[in-house]
Amino acid sequence: MRKQKMIALASSALALGLTACSPANSTDSPNSTGESAGRTYTYTSDQDGVESLDGVELASSLGEFTPAKKYRVAVILKALTNQYWQGIEKGAKAAAAKYGVEVTVQAASSEKAQAEQLTIAQTLIGQKFDAYVVAPESTSNLSPALNQMRQQAAPIVNVDDARVPATVYVGPDHELDGSQAADELAKLSPGGGEVAQIEGQSGSSAAILRIKGFKEGVAKHPNLKLVASVPGNWDANVSYSAAQQVIQQNPNLKGIYANNDTMAIGVAKAVKESGKNIAVIGTDGVPEAVSAVRGGSMAATVSPLPYYEGYWAVESAVGLLEGKKIAPWVVAPAQTITKDNVGRFYDESGQVITTLYK
Repeated sequence: MRKQKMIALASSALALGLTACSPANSTDSPNSTGESAGRTYTYTSDQDGVESLDGVELASSLGEFTPAKKYRVAVILKALTNQYWQGIEKGAKAAAAKYGVEVTVQAASSEKAQAEQLTIAQTLIGQKFDAYVVAPESTSNLSPALNQMRQQAAPIVNVDDARVPATVYVGPDHELDGSQAADELAKLSPGGGEVAQIEGQSGSSAAILRIKGFKEGVAKHPNLKLVASVPGNWDANVSYSAAQQVIQQNPNLKGIYANNDTMAIGVAKAVKESGKNIAVIGTDGVPEAVSAVRGGSMAATVSPLPYYEGYWAVESAVGLLEGKKIAPWVVAPAQTITKDNVGRFYDESGQVITTLYK
């Protein structure tokens, strides 16, 4: 188990514990969180060993409440070109409507635009939001912005990827995403066989953990053999080319796991063109992948249902501002979505059923 890491501020960036500023002692921040005066926020960057709560239980844990004011929450995502982050945006806006808060959602132009995301974050910080929801592109690209958020005495909710110092992390256990994919491939190939993995962007926490989870998951099934694990960089075209090469080099391949659905779509295209019966599994549960699962070109996608991640992230931010106690890790339970159960989670258009956990 990795050692729990905790970062917090009092009078300096290294002190443990942080008391939010009130208008009485904050002359340069008219929009800082005055209602949080006297509250202490702890920032944790590793969910291992910390208290956790299933997201399904978050609402009942918080209880019914009406916020004391119309809080302003900034949501900084990776890239809205990806349907996954679009789902998180929808959930965040739904929670904002539920609690009557103002939410501003911004994202970089791509999941590789780390400097751009930092500029976006620092611009929003200058507007003095009450709380921040962040999905950094790497574990370090938003470090200067996170320091500024802590200096504002604002709660920080880290959603889905890149474990960074935050008050609450809302997201899945990414290692389980990978291991569940391995379990599904073992189920689909009871006689065993060769499998491969298409890896996400280097440096991404989600990719690192999913790669690890899949490799460990395959190792638990003696009938499976991992013959390749190659980069796909969260890109459908890169993954298409990578899958073509893997298929050519491994004629007995039975299955391929892609670390996200964008890549899985590219892999499925390569498999179709090969004319071979190779099971393709992705991760995320984006509409295009859900349609592919329904149509049979993908065997499954392992999804934490991003709509709910966005919803729980904003709900957690508002709860923290209201002084509610929330576990450091709000777990988004990953579901293995197959042709047999897809109707339970998604409607015919591929959109998540928003009443699933209500």
